[in-house]
Amino acid sequence: MLVTRGSGRLFDVETGCELAPEIAEIPWDRAATELAGYPDYMTKEIHEQPATLRRIAATSRHHVRQLAALIGQARDVFVIGCGTAGHAALAEQYLLARIAEHRVTFATASEFQYLQDFVTRGSLVVALSQSGETIDVIDAVRAARGRGASIAAVVNVEGSTLWRFADHAVPLMAGPERCVLSTKTFAAKLAILMLTAYELARQGDVGCACIINAADEIERLLAGDRRDLIRRIADEISTRDHLFVIGRGPSYPLALETALKVKEVSYVHAEGFAGGELKHGVIALIEPGTPCLVLAPRDETHDDILAGAMQVKARGAMLIGVSPEPHEAFDYHIAVADLGPATAIVNAVPGQVLGYYLALLRGHDPDKPRNLAKSVTVK
Repeated sequence: MLVTRGSGRLFDVETGCELAPEIAEIPWDRAATELAGYPDYMTKEIHEQPATLRRIAATSRHHVRQLAALIGQARDVFVIGCGTAGHAALAEQYLLARIAEHRVTFATASEFQYLQDFVTRGSLVVALSQSGETIDVIDAVRAARGRGASIAAVVNVEGSTLWRFADHAVPLMAGPERCVLSTKTFAAKLAILMLTAYELARQGDVGCACIINAADEIERLLAGDRRDLIRRIADEISTRDHLFVIGRGPSYPLALETALKVKEVSYVHAEGFAGGELKHGVIALIEPGTPCLVLAPRDETHDDILAGAMQVKARGAMLIGVSPEPHEAFDYHIAVADLGPATAIVNAVPGQVLGYYLALLRGHDPDKPRNLAKSVTVK
């Protein structure tokens, strides 16, 4: 680009030919960036999740249908992301298998270069990002494009590098996210990916209803006694050095995400595990009083995850159950409605709230955790 006083000209780097730039207006609501009475942006953005989900259910069908068509036509599909976006990508592997009986391959974007020999012409890479500027994601999609793959992006920032690079971009429509931690954009990613799975299964209306039900349940969770219960749990475990989170199947990515939220905002060491892996080594970490959060939705994983919970309980763990129903093993029970696959969206919220209260109790700013940036743009 050649910039002179009062003007700018755009050129193609390879050919040197001058280009006519495409000008697009990006809608911006200044009020959306203000605290609007909330004590911090993390609280505000957690509470914006129901509205975000309803917006997606009402307006995203066109974008989602196109994404579903691309997935259905592709020879093979890779879903990639980093951090929270990576957990959403992993969740899509389970959601597409369960809802649409369709196989995709998950990869952490920073590791994708070591798997790219599998990418060929006819492959589709679905890249997830809040900012659209994450360097590991950008490098991964560039490499995939170089091998002939098509690129789809699920991204919050329209006009970002990833948005412009993609053959098809799906906006998250979560609005500005100012807190370093991703909360509402994680819910938005899960919603978009869940709707995609339902569209692929030709049940788009069912998917929209599920998203709306999730929005309603999150609103109730944040407004009622359950939020106060989570605050009491945070007070109980705030001096502990470790927290373990277990889940199975579609709840495994949620276990990873819950642990990430806790450690990045409160600096408590937290780890998420697949419930079936406990007896393969992890259970050695359990000591009397060790807090363990158990994700136990009413699905095909229910009985097995509770069996694992009983094992850690027998070794002295303090169990925090996130489940539609109480269980004798739970020391604390955070009730979450049974919403089928959409339960995964709701089950992310207790971990967000728990991390928030732990941060306050330990004297940390929830909006600006140490050593972290909102967008990782360098290696």
